[in-house]
Amino acid sequence: MSVLSHFLLLLQIYLSFQLIKLDGQMEQNVINAVNFILNGPAPEIPKTKPSSKPKVTIVIPVYNEEKYLKNVLKSIQYQSLKDIEILFIDDKSTDKSVKRIKEFQKVDPRISLIRNKKNRGILYNRIYGGLQSKGEYVAFIDADDIYANPEILKMSYEACIKHNLDILEFDYFGGRYDLKNQKFIDIFLFSNQDKNLYDKVFYQPQIKKSFFYENKQDIIAGIVYNKLYSHKEIEKMADYIGEEFWNQHFIYMEDFIMSFAIARTAESFMLLGYGGVYHWYENPEGMTKGVFDMDGKKLKYPENSNKKLGDYLSMWERAFDLTEDEPDSEYFRMKLIYLLKEPDNRHVFARTFQYERILNLCKRLYTWKYATPLSKNFAKEFAIDTIGFEVPMRKKYSEFFGNAFDSDSEEEDIKPKKSSKKSKKEKKKKDKKGENEVKTEVKKENKNESKKTKQKEKSKDIEEIDGYIEGIDDL
Repeated sequence: MSVLSHFLLLLQIYLSFQLIKLDGQMEQNVINAVNFILNGPAPEIPKTKPSSKPKVTIVIPVYNEEKYLKNVLKSIQYQSLKDIEILFIDDKSTDKSVKRIKEFQKVDPRISLIRNKKNRGILYNRIYGGLQSKGEYVAFIDADDIYANPEILKMSYEACIKHNLDILEFDYFGGRYDLKNQKFIDIFLFSNQDKNLYDKVFYQPQIKKSFFYENKQDIIAGIVYNKLYSHKEIEKMADYIGEEFWNQHFIYMEDFIMSFAIARTAESFMLLGYGGVYHWYENPEGMTKGVFDMDGKKLKYPENSNKKLGDYLSMWERAFDLTEDEPDSEYFRMKLIYLLKEPDNRHVFARTFQYERILNLCKRLYTWKYATPLSKNFAKEFAIDTIGFEVPMRKKYSEFFGNAFDSDSEEEDIKPKKSSKKSKKEKKKKDKKGENEVKTEVKKENKNESKKTKQKEKSKDIEEIDGYIEGIDDL
């Protein structure tokens, strides 16, 4: 078993959250609630505008969500908490989304609309919308989701006020729903495995160590739509991430960077054990366009695969920047790199040629001033595994493949070396020789790769695992 394989087993042990298939009665309750919201009578709407400081602002980013807006709005209007602001952020939609929102404004005075002059992406819309909100607390919901529990905002707000919370998180329901045929495909509950964590207030530094850390209790879920944020926490989070970063165009993984930030900036946090949002993964044309659906089938926007992976890596790179001076973030950094090995990502790497950025992350971990033998070994093995995935990449990166991680000193990002003008003749001869050696090596590897891998793993298996377990115990 390699270091990476063993690390995967450890991750499975350390992760605290689980997807729970609902029992018959609970599933039926969710179905009834969603059906009522979609097909029930019009909810009662206050005739007056909300107070100058509403209790909660619900921020809804919108991009070509015309056919979903009625449902998400109806689920908000069904909420028992009435002193709210409903803030739509239109990201330069090309359908009739804005027209629909303006029609809603005529009926519900609590609705506000911000229109971007250009398409800004989901991270910008969430953070900018949160900063522009008037509420004491802020909730985020996607335009193609709904609130399945009409009491969830009221219960969450009251708990926030009672405990003076920066962040409150609740469980959520998820699955897929065929809107055209009004049919549920599947339903599950996303919940923390340890029920003793609910209804308790957590403070720093425990909050920080509850998200992607070595702590066995991953308390904070890496999503945004199952939380209530205090307005001051939105400001702290935005400042921590940095306006220069969140002002860029991102359509993917904004949940991660926002959850990562609140784990470091929030001073108080609580889990509320009630399901609130029904998240249904239904709209491929929305703000976070997917490459694959839940069954691994291609969606109709494959051209976004390069953009999605680029966003993925940008979030990881920013997290590395922000943990540069955190000696206790070793496990966090290794975990981020390991997630790049997910099977669904590998073919995307091959198609989008993002290897160099991945290798740079490995090198940053290896040369990090707080790196231990554990993280150095992990980074080196992952880098070799990444290059080795596609044989042509070995040739492309042959110059630094063997020596990129030989030095313990801080080095510049990995770049293919340029030919020297002074020794052009010598260099040409050397390159030709090196190219022939690489060709020979690649040829041999193609013939014996499987055999070599088995022999190597077998000989190092016990030594590798023992050393790795000792390293994890020291974290």
